[in-house]
Amino acid sequence: MSLRVFSPKAPHFEEVSAERSRLYEFARRVRCGEWRGCRGHRIKSVINIGIGGSAVGPQCVWHALRPAVSDIDIHFLSAVDGVLLERILSSCEAKSTLVIVSSKSFTTRETNVNADAVDQWLLENGIVGADRAKHIVVVSANPKAAEIFGLPEENLFKFWNWVGGRFSVWGAIGLPVLIGLGEEIFTEFLRGAEEMDRHSLSAPVLENLPALLALLEYRNAVELDVGSLCVLPYDERLNMIVPWLQQLEMESLGKSSDIDGKPITHRTGLPVWGGNGDEAQHSFGQWLREGTGSTAIDVIWPEIPGHRFAPHYRCLVSNAKAQCEALVTRPCASDKFNVLTALTLDALVPRRIGALMALYEHKTTMLATLFDVNAFDQPGVEYGKKLSREVEREVVSERRHEECSAV
Repeated sequence: MSLRVFSPKAPHFEEVSAERSRLYEFARRVRCGEWRGCRGHRIKSVINIGIGGSAVGPQCVWHALRPAVSDIDIHFLSAVDGVLLERILSSCEAKSTLVIVSSKSFTTRETNVNADAVDQWLLENGIVGADRAKHIVVVSANPKAAEIFGLPEENLFKFWNWVGGRFSVWGAIGLPVLIGLGEEIFTEFLRGAEEMDRHSLSAPVLENLPALLALLEYRNAVELDVGSLCVLPYDERLNMIVPWLQQLEMESLGKSSDIDGKPITHRTGLPVWGGNGDEAQHSFGQWLREGTGSTAIDVIWPEIPGHRFAPHYRCLVSNAKAQCEALVTRPCASDKFNVLTALTLDALVPRRIGALMALYEHKTTMLATLFDVNAFDQPGVEYGKKLSREVEREVVSERRHEECSAV
């Protein structure tokens, strides 16, 4: 919450406020054309290199709030996949591209591989040495990140070790969104989250939205043996909320031991899945209504459309409301059921997106309290990274052995 408060009484206010000012100033310079590439070209493309919390949060916000036509294209290079890399690079010109390398530790293998590849692309286009500083900035909690990447210290935008990656979009990790949307919209996004923070801390339990969602999911997981949480947004702009929420809840609550290290014998949260609600009606909607499992379902839609096509909105919202009824009306002979929650927003504006994402953050940390687990670590992820490095070293060693044998 400290990343999105505006009160001097808040923890870490001075350092957060100072870094936010740096971010705003840098984004302003890029947007107005004051910050240019090394050959004087205005920045027209931004490539955000990062994975997990360094990608899915800002990608979710950008997808929700981006204009139909943007002066600056924002690309997210997350997976270490050459196809994705090639597609992004082929749509950018090096001379007018800004690269943001985002990594909390600056040791994430996928991010480093992608960053090296994009750096090589800049080199191939004549951007080398000191010229790189006009095309690359880094976002990290590692104070030596800029030095590691051969950049001046002022090219580092920092966040802190007390910020969990999947909770970090509100600060420097949100830089691509800030560049793409501007200071006013990003501030409204933060204000909406701050309003939800105050609500979560002060509202009575029966009126407290994140507490109610947390209690419902706790009962679904522990008492009712509900199998999963399916999220169905009825608005194109909310489609990325599903992968964002998958990481938020499943990485935070996917634990088998409590905070004292004792084994947990019950479920901690639910698997999260879903997709565009209208499309889901014609794919897995049949399974939800008449399948042999019990499912928790969140249906989300705004009451004001984000476009001028009235028939489309009328049809879409009618479908959303109809599905709310259909999905809880199971065949009489079935002992399975769905637990459905409808969340409506008055409009899908920056302040409401901030509030919605903060709502789910608070729900997740409240669930962690109920389950007695740490919402801010991810030992399984770290173990997977360790194994991947070991396997990669083995592959490299095997290839060198094969090359030597061939010679």
